[in-house]
Amino acid sequence: MDELLKIDHTFNKGMFITKVNNIFIMLHSAIMMGDIDRVRHFLSDELEDYYQNKIDDLNRRNIRQMYDELNVKDTIIKDIQINDNNVIIKVDIISRYMDYVVDKKTLKFISGYNDHRIEKINHLVLEKKINVKNNTISTCHGCGASIDINNNGKCEYCGRIYDAEDYDWILTSLEVE
Repeated sequence: MDELLKIDHTFNKGMFITKVNNIFIMLHSAIMMGDIDRVRHFLSDELEDYYQNKIDDLNRRNIRQMYDELNVKDTIIKDIQINDNNVIIKVDIISRYMDYVVDKKTLKFISGYNDHRIEKINHLVLEKKINVKNNTISTCHGCGASIDINNNGKCEYCGRIYDAEDYDWILTSLEVE
């Protein structure tokens, strides 16, 4: 942590954990809603493609993935790595939720756990460029309008997606135990 604070004196562990938890919940909400745009700006290109393909597959099968009563029980920073260009932080999130699938039209239960929450350990990796331009920018680079980065990162005026990669933490990996 000391090395990270030397290169980013504004880093705040509590704020970082809050951001990670929000990204985690937003991602699961986006899957349930079938709209990756809600969180696309916080995902690496590879994760964006993975989750878009997952949503497309769910839509093809006419089913909806549900994560009811989702909450984060604990968030633990496991490792911090600093290289020439990036800071990489590995985080474990212990989450609890009902994880099940329903028919999209009838909303009838198909499979999974819809009568009790299950606990899962999620291994996340987030990266941030060293010497980012400005991690507080929240204006559209297309039209200059204000963008609510934490809501969906999409300009409501011109539709451009905010590219957080040059300004903020990006989720590059998420594996579930």
